[in-house]
Formats: sequence, C-alpha cells, structure tokens
Amino acid sequence: MKRGLIILLLAVTASTAAFFITRNQCQCGTRLDTTSHDGETMLPELEWLHQELKLDDAQFEKVKALHLAYKPTCEAMCMKVMAARKMLSHLASQGNLSTPEFDAALQEQAAVHVECQKALLRHLHQTAGVMSKTQARQYLDAMLPQVIGSAESVGHGH
Repeated sequence: MKRGLIILLLAVTASTAAFFITRNQCQCGTRLDTTSHDGETMLPELEWLHQELKLDDAQFEKVKALHLAYKPTCEAMCMKVMAARKMLSHLASQGNLSTPEFDAALQEQAAVHVECQKALLRHLHQTAGVMSKTQARQYLDAMLPQVIGSAESVGHGH
C-alpha cells in the first residue's frame, strides 16, 4: 500500500487513466523520469488520455494546463511522503515501537497520506470538470480506484 502511494503520486502528476499508472511504475526520489515530467511532449499518458476519452483539442489543452499546474503540488507531496517514510523507517529499524516519536511518525505518515489523497482527488475532479459527463465518468471510473483503492483490495496486505 505504501509503495502504491508513491507510484500513484508520480503517475497522477499527469492525471491519467489507470492504464499508464499500472504500466509505468516509476518511484519518486529514486529517479525522476524526465520523459514523465517533460512539459514539451506532454507525456505519453496525456496522449493516451486524449485518444481514449476522445477529448477535443480545447479539452485537451485544458487537461494539459491542469497537469502542468498540478505538477509542483504532486512533486511537493511526493517529497513529504518520502520524508515521512524515511523517518518512520528509521524509527522502526531501531526496534522500539512504543515511543512517542514512533507514534508521532505514524501520525505524520497518516496525515501526509490524507493530504495527498485530498489534493489528488481535487485535481481529478477538476480535470474531469473540463470533460463531458460521459468522458468524466469514464475518467473517474478509471482513476478513483487507483487513488482510493477498490472494494476488492480491502484486507489485502495485512
């Protein structure tokens, strides 16, 4: 679940459909894929979104603008996630899981996760707002399970 959040945050930089998220799982912090953050090519996943949802040129321009506007937020969230994970990992490796510091690190990681999900959900709905109702439904049906998880995945990983 934690690894999925990092993957999701980077993939959603492009606010794409689930196809690209599950296909290209880059990890922030370990590398920044310049092709995934290249403002000039507008990313392969945006082209996929353009084709899959049959966005017209005006819609696609708006989606690109939203993507570029959200990119700094996504990268900032990614850095927060990495910092929270690093602190939690450090404390967990020390073995004493009953300290106030460990509890605080767990709380911080949870708070960062909530902050990321809220920002991402706002972005997804903002992006869907430039689409027709049918396109928006298709987009959200593909993206929301990636952000929130699906009912089928509940309980896995425990």
